[in-house]
Amino acid sequence: MNARPSVVITGAGGFLGGYTARWFASRRYPVTATVRRSPPGAFGARVAVVAGDLRQRGLLPDRFDVLIHCAAETPSRCPDHDQLRASNVESAEAVFTQARAAGARAVVFLSSMSVYGEINVPVVTEALRPVNPDPYGMSKAHGEALLEAATTSGLPSGLSIRLPGTVGHGSHDNFLSEALPRARAGETLTVRHPSALFNNIVFAGDLARFLEMWVQTPRPGYGVTNLAASEPITFRELFDLLFTRLGLPPRVRYETTGKPPFLISTERARAYGYHAPTVVESVSAFVHDCTCADRDVART
Repeated sequence: MNARPSVVITGAGGFLGGYTARWFASRRYPVTATVRRSPPGAFGARVAVVAGDLRQRGLLPDRFDVLIHCAAETPSRCPDHDQLRASNVESAEAVFTQARAAGARAVVFLSSMSVYGEINVPVVTEALRPVNPDPYGMSKAHGEALLEAATTSGLPSGLSIRLPGTVGHGSHDNFLSEALPRARAGETLTVRHPSALFNNIVFAGDLARFLEMWVQTPRPGYGVTNLAASEPITFRELFDLLFTRLGLPPRVRYETTGKPPFLISTERARAYGYHAPTVVESVSAFVHDCTCADRDVART
């Protein structure tokens, strides 16, 4: 009998799914990782890689303990709004159904701050009502509702995590992930609202630690939480820090145009056991993760 729970992680061909699969495997969890097609690379002996469409019946193992659903179509990869929404919703419904049939005791769904749509408040809490979410945000909200329904119908534990910009080596589709390579290339970055505060960041390693804690001791019933960093800093301080950690002189042009940014409350996340690292710690971990990965590639 395995000392650690068996974990199924969807979307392992992507940044977060792959990071999470490698994290759990490195800590000796039995892991099944799903990918769309052929395996994107070696995950190690503890990872069983399954290729296929998540909507396919029987793709997941007959028995497992925990599902972490990371897979999702994104607007950058699937510009067809109807196809994006259908794929994300149908995949979520299929894997949640399979998790219940497999006797899973917990399901974690990686949702998104996109569920809130147009944000016009200074601080976002989980009680904020959505306003005009885009198709991606709508698909995530539908996935949350499906997980809540599965929990009400007998799944012991369900948690939806609304992620902000999540960063690490290979991250994409958020402004810090796009800013870092441009800064390293010597470009001048344009940044708005230099005096506004920022905490809209989660380092993938910190998310993985939280997921491991939850996998070990999931709370019964259904819950939803935002994640973000603690101790906000201004955008000017943020980009000074980014360039400092890269060992480069700052090359930034500041503007005050555009919609003011918002902060994310971490109160509920802390109540759920999330140790919210500071913005400084999160950015430093992001830069370190990327530079270490580049050095490893250079040595091969």
